[in-house]
Amino acid sequence: MAAVSPGAEDPAALKTIARHAEAIATVRAFAVRSEALRVVLLLDLGDEQAPAMLDGEPSGALDLTVEGEPYEVPAEMPVPAPPRALPEIRPAPSSALKADPITGELAAPIGAIANLGSAVLGLARAFGGRSVATAEFATQDPDLQMTIVARDGEPLLLAVGDGRFELPLDE
Repeated sequence: MAAVSPGAEDPAALKTIARHAEAIATVRAFAVRSEALRVVLLLDLGDEQAPAMLDGEPSGALDLTVEGEPYEVPAEMPVPAPPRALPEIRPAPSSALKADPITGELAAPIGAIANLGSAVLGLARAFGGRSVATAEFATQDPDLQMTIVARDGEPLLLAVGDGRFELPLDE
């Protein structure tokens, strides 16, 4: 996490963090429940504003960027809101996820990739509009992560290495 943001004593920073408390709590909850290595939420704030970006890690620390201004939200900083509802999330251990970035072949327990895809889509849907959720998951290869990208109404995308693939989603 970058340390380029206003301090926790800055009233403007605290006000911005409080305004996005529900999204912060939701990204934190998603990261814990999904066991994702990284979770990014581009939060649709409407046509008049650029989206806010929340970039979280498993520890609960995250970076919040609003109108180009970065704010560091430490893991120990409480937020005054509960997380939004998320779908059931059944994380798959990294030892169970094998991916070949060349062929696009995935090996995982039955339903594991679909569940992770549904969970990432559920995060995007929790905020609606044009919000986009991305989650990065560990695989058997410690140098190779699997990333799932979701926006309501669009196909799920899965990235492994340089490979990009559409995921079918059974809803």
